[in-house]
Amino acid sequence: MDKKHIITISGKPGSGKSSTADKVAELLGYTRHSSGDIVRNILHDKGMTLSEYNKKAVEDHSLDDEVDERLRSLRNKNDIVVDSRLGFYWIPESFKVYLDLNIEVATARIYKDAVTNKMRTKSGEVASSLGDITEIVSDRMNNERNRFKAMYNVDPYNKANFDLVIDTSRHSPQTVALVVFDNYRKWLKTETWHKVQSSVPLGYSFKNEY
Repeated sequence: MDKKHIITISGKPGSGKSSTADKVAELLGYTRHSSGDIVRNILHDKGMTLSEYNKKAVEDHSLDDEVDERLRSLRNKNDIVVDSRLGFYWIPESFKVYLDLNIEVATARIYKDAVTNKMRTKSGEVASSLGDITEIVSDRMNNERNRFKAMYNVDPYNKANFDLVIDTSRHSPQTVALVVFDNYRKWLKTETWHKVQSSVPLGYSFKNEY
């Protein structure tokens, strides 16, 4: 059976979706797409922060509709990697990857990224402390889970929706990308795929390269 050459990458905030998508696309020579970048550019044009939008989006789904339409259009493409919370839902024939990690590691990564990533700064994703980040992450996950459940009856954080689940807590971006690359190549050749869960043993590496 011929399969679409599309990888969708989802997961928790701070799990390394963007870094992984970049490196997997580079390894495969694919084009990389990101719903996060789409959202941030739209927010910048509208003069809104992400926090402001998340509050407004509970009632106003216009931005979700705009982003979703762009994601759906990617189903007609091949040789792409899509970094998107709902990519697995809008492109169900893709190889669906979920990146997982614990809240402490997520908080540290997001705080570091918030002060160095120009796209996140542009959309107002800056917090003054690790405590603020923890609260923001929890609120964001609850907001998205409730919003997408109401809109599409889907939980973006349900790992049962994915072909490959990777705990990135003790991975480097390079090793996460290699796990995706290896399993994707196997998936392309496999008629019946059984979900793979991948993690690195405790103590393997404490180096955070995200």
